[in-house]
Amino acid sequence: MSLLKDKIIGSAMQIFSQKGYAATSIQDIANDCGIAKGSLYKIFASKEDLLVEVYRNRAQAMFDEADRIKSDLSLSPRERFIRQSHRQFEFFLEFKYSIKDFYELPMNEDGAFSKFLKQMRSQMLCSFAEMIVNVYGPEVEKNKWDLISLYAGILKEYMIMTTLITSPFDYNRMANFVVDRMDEMAAGILKSKPEPILNAETMSQFIESGLHGCHVPADEQLHMTLGKLMSTIQELQVTNARRAELHEAAHLLKEETADERPRMVLVRALIGLLQTQHELVVIATQLERLCETKRAKLL
Repeated sequence: MSLLKDKIIGSAMQIFSQKGYAATSIQDIANDCGIAKGSLYKIFASKEDLLVEVYRNRAQAMFDEADRIKSDLSLSPRERFIRQSHRQFEFFLEFKYSIKDFYELPMNEDGAFSKFLKQMRSQMLCSFAEMIVNVYGPEVEKNKWDLISLYAGILKEYMIMTTLITSPFDYNRMANFVVDRMDEMAAGILKSKPEPILNAETMSQFIESGLHGCHVPADEQLHMTLGKLMSTIQELQVTNARRAELHEAAHLLKEETADERPRMVLVRALIGLLQTQHELVVIATQLERLCETKRAKLL
């Protein structure tokens, strides 16, 4: 990175923090750097591109720190898990104070900042996945994405609460508490071996699309979920007659959802039949949601 570019990013970070993103102009940053506005535009095409670079620098520092902790073999996998959880809280606070108000940031679906956030989320999920398997072993592989979702949800809620409550928090204690709860949930999942809510195929597509800064299209999600439905029916421990009945319902559902305007009365009836098999309730419910989304877009 050039010295000027580094200076611009540092200036933007400081002024965004003081004035907020919306109230900061490119001229403000140019003045602070002692350069012409046109010179700044030669390096950053827009204020949003500059915002992305500010966040990218912060995010890279977070990932670099996570790599440093992961490579510290003097710590056990669980100790590294606690350290990384602790750093998640600290980095969140640094992000919070680097921008005055996160809710004023540009969130246009196709904008540069939204694409960056998707990429960062995918990178973070990949990092969490490696961490979870290292701590709980390959036995948790099948359900790792559900555990990751629970972990990310707990972190997010605690992070939000720390911004709403003015009392000081012991982040080391908080990190230990979170990992203790993860131990309990992982033990429960390994004992009961439930079918995953978030399966490997779905998450692979989601992460790949995130790394490219886009959403998985609804039709693609529908196709993947139907594929999972078919394979799950094949593995059910049921009579041949029952399997044939479920297969017929699934094939009819596939044919109906392939239509540009699926008949929702028929779709709901088929999904209702599939939900009578308890192993298919979650998948069938996902399919119903995706079909309703497809229908809403046509209205």
